[in-house]
Amino acid sequence: LTLFAGFDGYNCEKNIDDCSGHLCQHGATCVDGVNTYSCRCTDSWQGQYCSKDVDECAYSNPCQNHGTCQNTEGGYECICVNGYIGKNCETNKDDCAEGNCLYGGTCHDRVGGFFCECPPGKTGLLCHLEDACSSNPCNPGARCDTNPVSGAYTCNCPPGFNGTDCAQDINECNGGSPCEHGGVCVNTPGSFKCKCKQGFSGPRCETNVNECESNPCRNKGTCIDERGGYRCICMPG
Repeated sequence: LTLFAGFDGYNCEKNIDDCSGHLCQHGATCVDGVNTYSCRCTDSWQGQYCSKDVDECAYSNPCQNHGTCQNTEGGYECICVNGYIGKNCETNKDDCAEGNCLYGGTCHDRVGGFFCECPPGKTGLLCHLEDACSSNPCNPGARCDTNPVSGAYTCNCPPGFNGTDCAQDINECNGGSPCEHGGVCVNTPGSFKCKCKQGFSGPRCETNVNECESNPCRNKGTCIDERGGYRCICMPG
């Protein structure tokens, strides 16, 4: 009777289970062969006996949202940037879960923070301050801005006005006239206008009027436009 390695039985019909006393590690499955065995490793281990740790961070980053992958024995862990949580940093942390907004403010979650939408009359990062702009302290036409830290107001003035409440009219005619070609500057609320000399027009009297368009010269005379006026060149005779 000839014996074959790895088999047993009267007719050598039985494959000996070589997994008895196997050396597979870290939860690997032993797969019986003929006079040998192999180890089927889990995803985190490799090698003949699954004793070598797989570096999950070596070839790809399983961490999402800019998380940093750090290899561990038999696995990995993600170091998440501020605002994200989860094994793979896949979840945006709900920063509104604690209900930080006061006086009926609506919390809007952001990445690593939150924003409070305040009801009328309230302001501040947590809607905890009285909004000084609610009393309309600025002159009409100005934009009122509230300091989110102190609740104080600031008036951003429209062109032509200045002062704390934007109530002071700027005299554009002081410090040099904006009007050209001898035009007279007249201050108006929030602006100015120019009274132009004859022969000039435009908001700043910048345009020389072409008096020759209506051809004021008679008897076939030729009109020559000049600055602020015109002259005629008459036909001989």
